[in-house]
Amino acid sequence: MAPSRTHAGNVGLLDLPRVIAIHRDTARRARLLQRPDLTYLFWEATLRCNLRCRHCGSSCEGKSPVHELETSEIKAILDTIGQDFNAKRIFVSITGGEPLLRKDLFEVVAHMTGLGMRSCIVTNGTLLGVDQAQRLWDAGMRTICVSIDGLEAEHDAVRGKGSWQKAMAGISAARQVGFKRVEAITCVRPCHLDHLPEIERAVREAGAPLWRLITIDKMGRGAEDDALWMGGAHLRTLFDFIEKRRGEIVKNREKADVRFSCGGFLGVGRELRVRPGDGQCFAGLCVGSILCDGQVSACPSLPRSMAQGSARERRFSRIWKEEFRQHRDLQWRRSGPCSDCSWFQVCLGGGLHERLVQPEAFCWLDRQDGHADTVAPGAAAESHP
Repeated sequence: MAPSRTHAGNVGLLDLPRVIAIHRDTARRARLLQRPDLTYLFWEATLRCNLRCRHCGSSCEGKSPVHELETSEIKAILDTIGQDFNAKRIFVSITGGEPLLRKDLFEVVAHMTGLGMRSCIVTNGTLLGVDQAQRLWDAGMRTICVSIDGLEAEHDAVRGKGSWQKAMAGISAARQVGFKRVEAITCVRPCHLDHLPEIERAVREAGAPLWRLITIDKMGRGAEDDALWMGGAHLRTLFDFIEKRRGEIVKNREKADVRFSCGGFLGVGRELRVRPGDGQCFAGLCVGSILCDGQVSACPSLPRSMAQGSARERRFSRIWKEEFRQHRDLQWRRSGPCSDCSWFQVCLGGGLHERLVQPEAFCWLDRQDGHADTVAPGAAAESHP
């Protein structure tokens, strides 16, 4: 074990059952490294957005900087995926920018459904009214994710005045038309830590039984503001809250879920306590993405330089099968702080986008121990918000 990992990486005898479970997840990733299997697909519908959020990883504006896929192009790409993979096993997460700015969104969702794919949308919620939610439902979508970045003042401080009320109304609209799987996603900042119970209460009252908490990476506009960064003490407080709530939910048989998002290895003491199994990075293994200009990548949070080819020029399945060497070759990952870490076979070098966009602060063991608290902002990279 690397010498700096003095706390988060520690393991005791009572941790043995979790260690076994974590290694079981590790075995699945090892199999996927040898035989990738596409089951989760991101479609970055657009880089246009009606908001200008302070923490946007894609630095989205009102106008897209690239030539985005036309309706016929994205449908044709999806057709080839349906032909070359088992479409019924593929879940599509539609991200942006703001996907609801695409007038053809409902048509494309219906096309996905017709192919047998399941889908969800990740939206800022401000354009999600009852009519839009109904059209998504009628197109076959059954899951909606809405960004709620704190209580009203906290949310509006990063997303714009009035955006919280509209986002909350968007959650309610989704529930009104029949969506049962409505998820609120919160980009946690230090200012949230004293208000987490109140934030959860607010999203529950709006109608979101699922609540996912993520942290802000040093990418896009998020790289410009150190006040967005969660240091070691902040992370420990956040994880303590999530762990406690997950325990209460099980004990009280609540019809709810609170979890931390995917990423790098959190340590035996946190994995499986703050999120379910398989919570680490599967980019390029079972996760792929179609970027808004047709480029094929793994997770859309990766720098765009990691794209593996264009689906406008080559069949998606050929790119998936013949490229992605950077994602599936672990040799380059086992370097720097990972070179002598005993957890490498579990972590595999951390969450891929974190490793690339903030190379001085990607290790979750170090971050929890406070060794990355003063890291300078990394180079900006492009991603979905």
